[in-house]
Amino acid sequence: MAIATSTAAMISAAVALAGAAAGTAGAVQQAENRRQQEEYQSELAARNAQQAELNAEAADDAARQERRAGYEAAQAKRQEAARIIGSQRAEAGASGAQTDVGSALDKNLDTAEKGELDALSAEQQGQSRAHMQDMRAWSLRNQSAEAASTADFAGSRADTDYLGLSSTLLNGATRVGRNFYTIGSRGPLLP
Repeated sequence: MAIATSTAAMISAAVALAGAAAGTAGAVQQAENRRQQEEYQSELAARNAQQAELNAEAADDAARQERRAGYEAAQAKRQEAARIIGSQRAEAGASGAQTDVGSALDKNLDTAEKGELDALSAEQQGQSRAHMQDMRAWSLRNQSAEAASTADFAGSRADTDYLGLSSTLLNGATRVGRNFYTIGSRGPLLP
């Protein structure tokens, strides 16, 4: 009878040991799967960070182009006003009127004022469009920084989860130890 009890206890201990080994193998596989998933998430976030930075650089370029276009439009408006004033002065001079006094001067000043207002408006519109691109670049850089942070975090989590693995090992060892304690407390294993 003692042998049968001892044999049953040994079988129980062997089953517990096999269960601990299987649990450990499962925990190792789960940890590896988590590591691979975290690596994938890290790489994806890093690519998103790179793409956001490229988009931010494109927005910076667009902002520079908008500023340049606004400046060029303003210069074109000023040149157009200067041509109109030159034409007005030529007309007044051809008719024999003095171009630097009276209504001819008022007309030239009005044209210069309207031309400058149009030029400033064109430049302001360019600056507004550039500001929108600057804000877009700023937002994209924030997205890039957030994605880079996510990549770093996911990369750090990609390390194997040894806490779960060690917990599985300790639980299995506890069960095996209980079985061997049970065997030892019932007396010697041999008759």
